[in-house]
Amino acid sequence: MLRPYHARLGSEITRVGGTLDKLIGDAVMAVFGVPAVHEDDSERAVRCALRMLDAIAELNQAHPALELAVRIGINTGEALVALAPGSDSEGVVGDVVNTASRLQGVAPVNGVVVGEATWRATRPLFEYEQLAPVRVKGKAEPVPIWRVAGARSRPSVDVAERPATPLIGRRAELEALGLRYRQAVSEHAVQLVTVLGEPGVGKTRLLREFAAVVDAQSELVAWRGGRCLSFGETLTFWPLGEIIKAQAGILESDGPREGAAKLHASVGAVAGDASEREWLKARLAPLVGLATARRRPRAVASRSWRGGGSSIWSRPSVP
Repeated sequence: MLRPYHARLGSEITRVGGTLDKLIGDAVMAVFGVPAVHEDDSERAVRCALRMLDAIAELNQAHPALELAVRIGINTGEALVALAPGSDSEGVVGDVVNTASRLQGVAPVNGVVVGEATWRATRPLFEYEQLAPVRVKGKAEPVPIWRVAGARSRPSVDVAERPATPLIGRRAELEALGLRYRQAVSEHAVQLVTVLGEPGVGKTRLLREFAAVVDAQSELVAWRGGRCLSFGETLTFWPLGEIIKAQAGILESDGPREGAAKLHASVGAVAGDASEREWLKARLAPLVGLATARRRPRAVASRSWRGGGSSIWSRPSVP
């Protein structure tokens, strides 16, 4: 029973860049931000937890005799990380780990519960239901908790939110983007702009402000976006795939048949010749997950850095 459970959850942890810290009987402890820190470690932990629920359902479907169910708790904060001499193994201890374990104990069956720090870091990306604060061992006051109801967007897609403050000090950069936009329209030529900066300096905000400038133009503009993931494999063409999905209207909930129909309609709108349509569909289908390319490109992953980390505990309960 434990062998397929440990193997499957371990693969889900490493798939999003987490570290399987330890197995304690039927409990699985994963850490995000150890040994490498990323700016989206809290998001990775929550997405990993949701994938764990899907993995348990798939395990039960493949092996009905297992009848597994899990409780998952996630907490974010500082921890003490000890590297064993001459080994790559880590030991992670601290209040963040203990609290994650307590949250796992109070989580509903087949549910994910997060602490306040995790909720604050990820609330634009996930739907949460606030639960009644709970008393846990080691805490003098009740601990506020939230249950993860689901993701508001798929990985690499930001949830559109109106900034609460005006943009200050980026007029020159915004004007430079506007100039490239006008050149693309007037000259019918592709324009490439690279914006470099440390995490948190406002690259995403600048792009949102530029999108508002484009939306204010009199002409109708089709705006499509794609972003590289900082975790996973075969990511070279991920941004292009996101752009194609947006153009064709392909949703994550669409099956292969629905996705293929939407791609066919989108390609047909721009390509009149039958042979050209087939040529385009054969090359675009792998990018949106509708077919397997004969040659997989070498994986290219971007990575950002930030302090902090998250700890996730999962424990199965057998009915």
